Amino acid sequence: MENRRKTSSREMRNNFRRWLSIVFVLAGVLLLSLFRTWSVGAQTFQTPATPSASAPDATATLPPFDASRLTRPPVSSSPSQAEQGSQIYWGVCMACHGDRGQGLTDEWRGAAFGPDANCWKSRCHGKDHPPEGFEIPKTTFIPALTAPGSLARFLTARDLHDFILANMPWWNPGSLTSDKAWQLTAYILKLKGVLPTGIALGEQNASEVFVRQMAPPPDDHIAEIVLAATLLLSSLGLALQFAWPRLQPASTPGLEAGAPTISRPRRPNFFAHLHPPAIPAAQARWRYTLGAGGIAVFLCLVLVATGLLEMFYYMPSPDQAANSIQTITFLVPFGGFVRNLHYWAAQALVIIALIHLLRVIFTGAFAPPRRFNYLLGLGLLIIVLFFDFTGYVLRWDEGIRWALVAGTNLIKSIPALGESLFLFVVGGSTIGPAALVRFYTWHIYALGILGAVFLIWHLFRVRRDGGIAAPPNRLPLKAGRIDRSELLRREVLAMLIAGFVLVLLSAFLRAPIALPIRDNVIQLTEARAPWFFLWVQQLLKLGSPFLWGVLVPLMVVLVLALIPYVFRGPDETERGRWFPRKGRFVQILVAVIFLTLIVLTILGYTSAISL
Repeated sequence: MENRRKTSSREMRNNFRRWLSIVFVLAGVLLLSLFRTWSVGAQTFQTPATPSASAPDATATLPPFDASRLTRPPVSSSPSQAEQGSQIYWGVCMACHGDRGQGLTDEWRGAAFGPDANCWKSRCHGKDHPPEGFEIPKTTFIPALTAPGSLARFLTARDLHDFILANMPWWNPGSLTSDKAWQLTAYILKLKGVLPTGIALGEQNASEVFVRQMAPPPDDHIAEIVLAATLLLSSLGLALQFAWPRLQPASTPGLEAGAPTISRPRRPNFFAHLHPPAIPAAQARWRYTLGAGGIAVFLCLVLVATGLLEMFYYMPSPDQAANSIQTITFLVPFGGFVRNLHYWAAQALVIIALIHLLRVIFTGAFAPPRRFNYLLGLGLLIIVLFFDFTGYVLRWDEGIRWALVAGTNLIKSIPALGESLFLFVVGGSTIGPAALVRFYTWHIYALGILGAVFLIWHLFRVRRDGGIAAPPNRLPLKAGRIDRSELLRREVLAMLIAGFVLVLLSAFLRAPIALPIRDNVIQLTEARAPWFFLWVQQLLKLGSPFLWGVLVPLMVVLVLALIPYVFRGPDETERGRWFPRKGRFVQILVAVIFLTLIVLTILGYTSAISL
């Protein structure tokens, strides 16, 4: 009987590994498909090389030219923005860029300049004309506007407008007004065939009108639905093994209640070795752990993968940051989906980390020998909050302006050290271009390295401290123990369910996006901190920024950090239970703190909406 049980258990583990391999193969195929479409998206932005200009052929015969192309273009009685731009183009730009935006081609030079089109033949420089050795610039300094790959240096209509306003015409740069520059931009985009119909370019929409005509990305929703269905079916299949008794492995000798020995695999793999050989079954239930720790690690992996993909297109400069976010969202295949995954994984990580902290406190799992690991977990929560805030700032659009200004000014309110800390964090005495580079560095490198160290250290201490908090081994266990393979299977199920929910959120709820930062005016309708700091924003209404914005949050963190060192943990008989009696005061204290923060967050959200 014992050999039969061992064989059955071994077969079940082998079947589970084969089934798990199939899941990872499917996930790998989907991931490879995503990378494939991402690389195709990169090719979409590649600009064909412009043929190099060659010396003009004096003997070349040009085709007949329609002289009507030189006349002023007609306009309607109520000219549109593009029609007004056609008049400016005709008088200022056409001589160099061509009547159709084709550039200074041989055909256009022959028509527009007549006998002076060829310097070698007309001797327009008189006796001192140079030898036939230099190359007329043509498309090098006077580029075509409508040829394939033209205007590659500009991403949006705003970029083109700003260049025209500052640099055109070449003989009198800056002489055009902003309105004329908008009109000229509209006409050039119309020539290029990328001007949306019925639109008048301006400050509010120019950053969303793209100069380059690109192949539209494929429909993302099909792949999103396939990915969600795969995760759902995988989680259902794994959940059936819990619900259907015949699929459960037979109990392994040494794992029954009160058994003196534990059966272990001979050579556990890397993932299995991260877990204790066995843990109490009662403390491995979902209603005790809530799966928060494993889901938090899974969300961290999602953030790393999606963040690396976004780094291929994100440009950390004030002029390009918001535009690159728009490029990722609207032009890169699956770019919007990847960005949504990154955004919602970050928000979910904050929530899951808070739930995990509350679970540890409300079950008394902070008692020795887990006091130091409790501090590591609290430090990880703080790192996650700053991770989320710095990523929020990297959007560099109007939606983040107030939070950036108010949040960094809180640093200045610190007595004696405020100015130095502000300079260290922001990179200057005021918020400017250096601030974005600093926040990018904080987000990718400083917080990334610090978060990785804390996470690995935290997981190591979980393993070192004996896994989940539970009664000592000398006390009898009513529900027995489960081995590490069963624990790993439950963690995979939690990750599949979390991935399914995350994909659904990303498919139907888009990450926020706003217009790029262009001026120094802050709209009151956008004066809102990110949701996880709304409680700080609400406290700032009470008075001193240092007292309510710096000192009070620090006091909250300090109270939470001192809990395992000031308050006594539960008795041995109460470990591994929710709300042990010996921890009532701590539970009430923490409940009051978090309920207050939730109420302040709701008040901050409603007050921001009412503005």
